[in-house]
Amino acid sequence: MSGLRSAWRQAILGLLTFCVVTGAHAAPPQRVASANLCTDQLLLMLAAPEQIASISHLALDREGSYMAEQAKGYPINYGTTEELIALEPDLILVSQFNRQKNTEILRHLGYRVEAFATTESIAGIRSNIRQMAKLLEREPEGEALIADMDRRIAEITNDIQGEPLPALFYQPRGYTSGLKTLHDEALKLTGWRNISAEYGVIGYGAIDLETVLQAKPVQLFTSAYAPGTTSLAQQQINHPALKKVTKGKTLINIEYRYWICGGPMIVEAIEKLAKVRRQ
Repeated sequence: MSGLRSAWRQAILGLLTFCVVTGAHAAPPQRVASANLCTDQLLLMLAAPEQIASISHLALDREGSYMAEQAKGYPINYGTTEELIALEPDLILVSQFNRQKNTEILRHLGYRVEAFATTESIAGIRSNIRQMAKLLEREPEGEALIADMDRRIAEITNDIQGEPLPALFYQPRGYTSGLKTLHDEALKLTGWRNISAEYGVIGYGAIDLETVLQAKPVQLFTSAYAPGTTSLAQQQINHPALKKVTKGKTLINIEYRYWICGGPMIVEAIEKLAKVRRQ
């Protein structure tokens, strides 16, 4: 059995070598498999439908996937090496959150595996869109997507007036978004001061209730992954003291699916933040 497996691997590597030598790889990828939610969404936005061999099961999750409706009907995978090999892909898309060992095995077997970085800024979103468009050989579609995103952001934010107001994203257990996050950039674009960033939070971390109260935010935002559920940790974000400091303002949920992956859907979050700022 081990000899057969070794021969099979050699055959695959030989075929791939032949493709490289003869230039047969020059055509755009025809069977693209995505093993990560963030690559799923960019793939669905940019690929021709016939290019998509499979997307991850997370693409169908309505709470986390902005493209859940568009994901219907495509074969799904759970990111295992066996599943991906069985798809016979000519391009596999992963992120840093995929198991590194699986990625290494796939590359060792000769598969083309392209990894995408997480995005912490709108500039990073542009970069990932361009990376995906280049891999799919659909650069015009990628540039059109970027242009539409930039145009919509400019339209939403160009008439924000007045001094920035103190606010923050506040999650269960005091989890928050500081510098170098999409939340931070979106807040600043829409006329808010990000309290978490001002108090030294970098990336995603915790901020204690006392610090929040001392900073006197005029508005609290959150991004609930499982709206409608309750827990002790979730009750913290509705603490009576927070209601008092914000003068009874409602905690506003900006859906998780706009943030979990960097993509053009950031526009929807920016639009919601700007609307609250204008009120």
